[in-house]
This record gives sequence, C-alpha cells and structure tokens, in this order.
Amino acid sequence: MNQRLATFAILLQAGTSLAQTPNLSHAIPSAAVPGKTIEVTFFGENLAGATALWTSFPAKTSLVRAADDQAVWRITLPADVEPGIGAVRLATTNGVSSLELFMVDDVPSVVESATNRSPGTAQELKPPVAVDGASEELGFDYFKFSAKKGQRIAMEVVAQRLGSRLDSVLRLFDAKGREMAWCDDEPGLGADARFAHRFAASGEYTLEVRDMNYQGGARYRYRLRLGDFPLASLPFPSGAMAGVKTKFTVLGRDTAGVKPVALTPSTSSKRVLLGVKFPGGKSSGFVSARTGALPELIEAEPNDASGDATKISIPTAINGRFAKANDHDFYEFTAEKEQRLAFHGRTRSLGSPCDLFMQLQRADGSKLAETKVTGADEGSLTNTFKEAGAYRLLVEELNGTGGPDLAYRIEIAPLLPGFALSVDTDKVQAASRGVFEIKVAATRRDYDGPIRLSLDGAGEGFTLENGVIAEKKTETTLKVKLPPRFQPGQLAHFSITGQAAIGGRDVNATASTLSALRKLFPNTPHPPAELDGLIGLGIKAAAEGGK
Repeated sequence: MNQRLATFAILLQAGTSLAQTPNLSHAIPSAAVPGKTIEVTFFGENLAGATALWTSFPAKTSLVRAADDQAVWRITLPADVEPGIGAVRLATTNGVSSLELFMVDDVPSVVESATNRSPGTAQELKPPVAVDGASEELGFDYFKFSAKKGQRIAMEVVAQRLGSRLDSVLRLFDAKGREMAWCDDEPGLGADARFAHRFAASGEYTLEVRDMNYQGGARYRYRLRLGDFPLASLPFPSGAMAGVKTKFTVLGRDTAGVKPVALTPSTSSKRVLLGVKFPGGKSSGFVSARTGALPELIEAEPNDASGDATKISIPTAINGRFAKANDHDFYEFTAEKEQRLAFHGRTRSLGSPCDLFMQLQRADGSKLAETKVTGADEGSLTNTFKEAGAYRLLVEELNGTGGPDLAYRIEIAPLLPGFALSVDTDKVQAASRGVFEIKVAATRRDYDGPIRLSLDGAGEGFTLENGVIAEKKTETTLKVKLPPRFQPGQLAHFSITGQAAIGGRDVNATASTLSALRKLFPNTPHPPAELDGLIGLGIKAAAEGGK
C-alpha cells in the first residue's frame, strides 16, 4: 500500500510539473558559434515536453533530449551571423518560456571547473576561450593561462549584458601574485568588467573573478572571454537609416587598427550587430547600431561656437562625438510658429559612457529650454516654438569629459498628436482553439479618439474582442481567440499595433514590452532593441473537459 501511494505521488508530481509553464534559468554554454553546430543545455523548470526553440538570430535547432529541469538542443548557425547579444525562447506542450538572453560568440566555450576557488587550484585556459561560470557568495574564481612576451590578450566578463546579477571585478596577477591590472565597471558597459594587457615577459598568469559585493548564487552567472579581440564600445555613426548603405567606424579605447565596416541595414530591423576584429585576429569584439527611418547626420567640426553651428534639417538623427574635454557642439535649425519638436538623446543604451546635456537657444543665444539632469534619462526634451525662425541646439558632455568613445545620438522630429501603447508581459499562452487576454495601455498625446488594435506577425485567423481603446479611455483588455491551425507545443510571435486617423494622418504605433523586459532583466538597463514589442504565444493542451 505504501509503495502504491509513493508511486501515485510521483506520477501526480510529474503530471503537475508537466502542466506548468516552462521557465528558463540559464544555458551552458551561454553562446552559439557562427558556422558551427553545438549542443546547448538549457536549465530551468517544467521543460519536459519541449517542442520548439526560438532564437532572435538565424539558426537551425533540433531537440536532443528533455527532462523537467533541463533540455538539450542542437543549434547550428550560419557562418555569417554576427557576434552579439540576442535571445532565445523555449516552448513545451504546456506553454512558452519568457525570453532568455543568449550570445553569439566566435570564442570557443568551456565550462567552469568546480575546484577553481583558490590561486593554487586555478582552472587552466588556452586563449582564445570563453568560460561559462557562476560566482559563489563570498567566493573567488581563479583561472590561469600562459602568455608570451609582447602578446596582447583582452579579457572581459559578459554578465549584466546577459541578464546576470553579477557586478563583476576582474583582476590579473603574475606568477608572484603581484596585481598587474584591475577593473570593476567598464564605462559604457555598466557592471561588466574588461581590459586588455600586453605582457612584458613570458610566463604564467592568473585571473580572478568575483562579485563586487561578494554576492553569489545561480543568478550570478558570467561568461569570461579571453582572446585577441578589440575592446570595442560602439560604432560611429551609432545609427543607420534602414535600406541605406552605411560605413561604420568602431569606437573604443583599444580599437586602433580595426577597419571600418560597411553594410546596408534591413528595413525590418531595429538593430544591426557588428562583430569586429583586428587584422589577422581570431576573436571578435561586438557592438550594435540602431536602425530606423530618420536621415542620418554625422557631426563635422568645427562647430564649437554658435557662429559655426552645423545647419540641420528636421527630422534627422545626429551622430556626434566629444573627442576632447569641454567640447561644445552647436546645431542650427528652423522651426515654424507653434511647431512642437522632440529631441531624444541616446548614449548609454548604445555603449557610450557619455552623459548628455542639451540646451535650446534662440538666435540671440538666450536659453529657451534644457534637459533635466537625471540618472535614468539619456537626455531628452520637447519644446513648442512660439515664434517662427532660426534656433540652435547646444550639446555638451555633462561632466565636461572627452574621449575616443564618448559618442552620442540625438533623434529630432516633430511631436504630433498621437499615442503610445504598452503591455506588461512578453508572453501569452492559450489552449488550441482557446482564448488569451492581454491588457493594452495607451498614453495619449493631444488625441482622445478611438485606437483600433490588431495583431501582426502570427498570421491570419485570429478573432479579437475589445479590440478598440475607446474615446478618452487609456486601456482595454484585448481578448484573442486562436484559429484552429494552432496545436499544443507550437510557438509563434506577434506584436500589437494601434491605428488611428488623426488630423488627416494615419498614425500607427506598436505596443512596447519594455516594462516587461526590464522586470525580466532588472540588471540589464538596455535589453536588445529588437525584443521590444515582441510577444511570444505558446499553445498548450486544453484542460480535461475543456474545448
């Protein structure tokens, strides 16, 4: 009787687990390699019954095996996939996981040793190599490698950029235990540490990795990279007009000799990844550029004085740099009477360590408006111009600093009546032929009329209820019935688009999922841009007795 009860309890537990939504915690390795096939183990909960693996980058995937706490997938990447941070999502017969940040990396992977907790038991590495590891509370991880006289080796921790809680500290020692290099936070990368060192003597060296606050655990994972890659921070320009061939120069404090890269961004992409190497290099640094519909302007010196202001036409995206300390950049434009313009700065989200300050000036140099100094804002302002005429935009680095990677991007466009939409989740689930609900919120701007909603990207056949945010309302709970073609275990993605006719214009806006992404990755201030607005749809089996 006791054995029967125990067996029943095990079956009941397994059935309960299988009925729950899959959840991913991490992957080993945490990167796939361009042009190669590798097996990746995804760890988490409720992964039995895995059916599909979605990647934000081009890849072929096939399931090897799955259990409740892990699923192994074989992933093959084309050779031309660029290194960088992307994401994956896993589906089972009972739904879909949230997004998990994942890397494309041309540095081969090894797993961290369990006995590398002291310099004497340091794990031996042979660069180029990347280690997938995790910090323990109050713990230190040690790695040793050999270097030749005159050899340059770059070392970096990719943690926060992959959603980890780790605030990394990276230290380099020689064979006698003398500290040779140290880094906590790399400007522009947040809490991730990195540096490059050229060795004055051949010998064995040791790297130490730990959390700044001596925290640790399963959520303090990292990818330690060693190689000959440049310490690239961002491309310049930092944005490109979709469909227009653009030549990018790579910025960073250790990028001399890296050749510019020319490419044409897709009209459907929000971001383009760029892997960059030194001539003859074996491993890549990685950066990304924003893409959009605005014409791109590259700053040209001299424009340090109001009389030398660069003339710009609106709308535009300005790409500028503070190459020297106390640099001032002036831009001149014409505004119409009662015209309202928005100025949106981007720095940290691009990889630049720049704190942006902007000031609008009248033709006589008097101040009209300026940005507020806040830690969370990259620099933005709006202004309604009471008189038609010429105006200037003064742009400065807030602290007066300058350097090779202190770049900025300012998007300038008329701010017309309209709206913005948002949802607070990155995924939904429903049974085959079932219904899911999702709350859609609207922020209105000088428009109180109806906003019609639609689903884009998952095909036809969906039936929508409450598909209009009514006049003067700011939200609706959208009810969506699935077409019969969806079966348990399938995975799809869609976005929600709002449309309205405003002042003779057709205005469209995609619902943002940024708030959900920031909850999902609280230690990653700027998740990959292409994930914003992307909602996963998982199809699960209908409950017993359900339709």
